[in-house]
Amino acid sequence: MKYQETLNAVYAQLDSLGDLPIFSATVNRIQQISSSRESDAMVLAMAVMKDANLSAKLLKIANTPHYNRGHGNISVVSRAVVLIGFERIQNLSMTLKLIETFSEDQPETGIDKLLISAFLNAAIAREVAIRCGAMDAEQSYICGLLYRLGEIIVAYTLPERYRQMQAERALGNHSWSRIQLQELGGHFSDIGQDLTQGWGFPKTVVEAMDPMTAEHLRPSHKLNHLLAAGSHDLLEMIYYRDTGRELDYTQRIKQIAGNTGLTQDELEAAISDAFRQVCDLSVDYGLNPGALKPPFKGSGNSDLDELSRKLAFYISSRVESAGVSENVEKNESTRVNQSQLQLDYLAKMNHLLSTGASTTAVIEAAVEAIARCAGLQRVAFCLLSKDRRRLSARVVRGKDDDKLMDQLQLDLSKPVGQLFIRLTERGSTLLVEDCAEKGWAERLPAELARTLAPKGFIAGPLRIDDRPVGLFYADNTAAGAPLDEEAFRVFNQFLMQARLALELRQRSTN
Repeated sequence: MKYQETLNAVYAQLDSLGDLPIFSATVNRIQQISSSRESDAMVLAMAVMKDANLSAKLLKIANTPHYNRGHGNISVVSRAVVLIGFERIQNLSMTLKLIETFSEDQPETGIDKLLISAFLNAAIAREVAIRCGAMDAEQSYICGLLYRLGEIIVAYTLPERYRQMQAERALGNHSWSRIQLQELGGHFSDIGQDLTQGWGFPKTVVEAMDPMTAEHLRPSHKLNHLLAAGSHDLLEMIYYRDTGRELDYTQRIKQIAGNTGLTQDELEAAISDAFRQVCDLSVDYGLNPGALKPPFKGSGNSDLDELSRKLAFYISSRVESAGVSENVEKNESTRVNQSQLQLDYLAKMNHLLSTGASTTAVIEAAVEAIARCAGLQRVAFCLLSKDRRRLSARVVRGKDDDKLMDQLQLDLSKPVGQLFIRLTERGSTLLVEDCAEKGWAERLPAELARTLAPKGFIAGPLRIDDRPVGLFYADNTAAGAPLDEEAFRVFNQFLMQARLALELRQRSTN
């Protein structure tokens, strides 16, 4: 019953959003024409041209070195169809629509990373399919692209639930499969299959999305599932998303090698080529190539770490060589703007002090300054009770401020209350860069981790003349940017400014 409730909620959201453009009439028509032997280039071109944005992007991609090798400028869609091919046009359309639909929706759920993974998954599946002599490498691409569709749809339609699932996964207490069953009543693949079947995708594509249904496919179509699933698992390890260590790189590579007849070196070459293709085409598809870079951390598996290192180096080199001057100019402008913003807030707090503003006004200015100048998504100030047994959020700013207000009502009877109240009494500032690290995952209550899903946080006490008054708290969500030294520096800067302002104010009134 829970799965049906989840599915009903997904469809209700899709209805309220007007369904998904990715599966619009244009894309469905392209799919039908591409699979018909009686269709010609002009018929397919006419279907593409019904979507002006899609036409423009296809022509732009058709003129990239990856597709246009000495054919001169391609200015009409029909010629692009002939040069690129029916099946490839279908796949390009599907990829472009997928990215166009989701790239600006619910960024806090990390959909941008899901889109990059879907694109990479498709590219790896096709590269491996080509190398092992598969019958239809383009269908392998589609199966790879849609393999994570269910997860993308959940993140898009049920963002709050998806954030809770991410937070639960980060704790590493349960497998990702079990979390899906508990929270959704089924797996992402079940949702993806239900939707693609309703949208008219071929049975061979729909059944390739799940291991159980893939068992009934013919070997040539079953291979598409094995390639899509294998590519997905490899990307989970390359990007260090497998927090529960459910996957083993050596074992997974051997399984894929056994299914394809390729060696480990050939498979890793296919992965590298797929990354290069996606990196070179990412801007034309509307993706940030820098986001492709794996976060090289070290897994303990020498082969996986070597592959991740090579991929990270290549992407960094490409991004730097392609736009170093533009990036330097942009970063310099950003630094200047941020520095000026910090000076503006320091001046504002000094003005509040000189005009005798209230304590609340000073604290509100500090909270706002930390949020805007430190790049932190949520900031709060908690007041310490007179008996020093409770911290209560009084000023909050940023995403999900009502949840932040609710969760930061702390007392000594709760573990997290003990942690923050003792910090306030001792006068210590705490920086936790990654809440999923061993030690912190156990110390943070499951309710707070699930509801707020902080990637990392900073907590610093406000003391006036060595008397504890309260606590400033700031964090980024699980899908947000990692906390760094600059964020910590800015946090401390305005914490100290608030403390000095309030100490001076108190002395002037005594």
